[in-house]
Amino acid sequence: MSENNESHLVPSRECGECTACCVVLLIDDDNFKKPAEQVCSNLMAKGGCKIYAKRPSVCQDWHCAWRFMAQLDESWRPDLSGIMLRSDENGIIFQPIRDPKTVLITAQAIELIGGGVAQGIPMSMSIPVKQGYRSYSTALNEPLAAAVEARSLPMIQDKMLELIEFSLAQQTTQIPIFASK
Repeated sequence: MSENNESHLVPSRECGECTACCVVLLIDDDNFKKPAEQVCSNLMAKGGCKIYAKRPSVCQDWHCAWRFMAQLDESWRPDLSGIMLRSDENGIIFQPIRDPKTVLITAQAIELIGGGVAQGIPMSMSIPVKQGYRSYSTALNEPLAAAVEARSLPMIQDKMLELIEFSLAQQTTQIPIFASK
């Protein structure tokens, strides 16, 4: 990928040992398909991609929010925080890659979520509900507004746990299974 395509990335910030996107993300590209929540067949045992130089454009063009949000320190790298931050036209999505009831209620996560809610940035979470099924997405701004306004960490944590429990109880559709290429 040309440097021009990576100009929005934080300088000197690299994925390092993190391979969360190689496991968590669904890839449904014309040239490559990988189910969500399944290790990519090109991920090497010690990390890194077997086809890095020739990886699909979807893999070349996608970066988690940690790679381009300069305000996030090293501790926000997905494999360290347990949360993959994604962004889209609707704001920031918190996608836990470890137990959501643990990683999404840390003071670090609550500070970022609460700050976004307070600033009116759309915040949401995408919670894996059951192996082989799609995650359940929940908007966070409205449900957390009162707790954020009260600036109460315990209130926000309690509300987050309630939202996580609600998400975990939802029925979602099965993740498509792709034949290996």
